Amino acid sequence: MTTVADSQPKTQWREIGRFVHSRVSALQSAYLDPGRGSARASAVATLARLRRGIGKEVGALPDLWEVLAGLPGELRDDGRPTWQERAAYTAITLYALHQQSKSEPMHVPGRRLGEALRELRKSSPSEDPVRRRFLALGTAQSFTETVYHVRGLITLLRSHSIGLDYGSFADDLYWLQTTRADRVRLQWGRDFYRPVNDNTPAEGHPQDKE
Repeated sequence: MTTVADSQPKTQWREIGRFVHSRVSALQSAYLDPGRGSARASAVATLARLRRGIGKEVGALPDLWEVLAGLPGELRDDGRPTWQERAAYTAITLYALHQQSKSEPMHVPGRRLGEALRELRKSSPSEDPVRRRFLALGTAQSFTETVYHVRGLITLLRSHSIGLDYGSFADDLYWLQTTRADRVRLQWGRDFYRPVNDNTPAEGHPQDKE
C-alpha cells in the first residue's frame, strides 16, 4: 500500500509544516490501512478526540495535550499558546475533520489551500458560494474568525473528496499571526484564481522570499 508518507513531493515546509506533516501522515497511514488492526482502531479514536478540539484554544482539552509534544519553538513565559502551537493544533484538528469517514487520503502534500479551493470551485454546481466563503476567509479579522471560515470550507472539501497539504496549511496559519499575513492571503488568492488551463508550476511558500 502506498501512503502519503511514502512519497516525497517537492514541498518546502517550514519547521511547523514538517512537524504537522509527520503527525498527520502517521495518523493517515494507520487510519487508511485496514490491515493494521489495533493501530487503525487507535487512529480512529485519536481522530475522534482531535475533532472535539476544533475551535477550542490550545490546552483547553487535557486529552489533547500530547498532540503538540515535540513541536519546535520556545514556550511563552506567560503560559499562553505560542503562534506555533496554535498553528499546528489548528491544522491537526482540522485534518481530523477532513479525514472523517473518507477512504482516501485528505492530506495531500503539494496542494496548497488556495489550490484545493480552486478544485472545489470547479467541482461545485455553482462557483459563487465557494467564492463568497473564500472571500470571507480572506477578510477574517482574527485567528478565531479564520478558523471559523476555514472549517466550513474544509467540510466542503471533504464532501467533494478534495484533499490539501496540511503541512503547508500549518505554515500559513503560523504566518497569518504575524506581520506577513498579507503575503499568505495573496498566495491563496493567486492559487484560487489561477486560470484552469494554467499549468505553470506553483512557486515556493511566500515566506521563503524576503
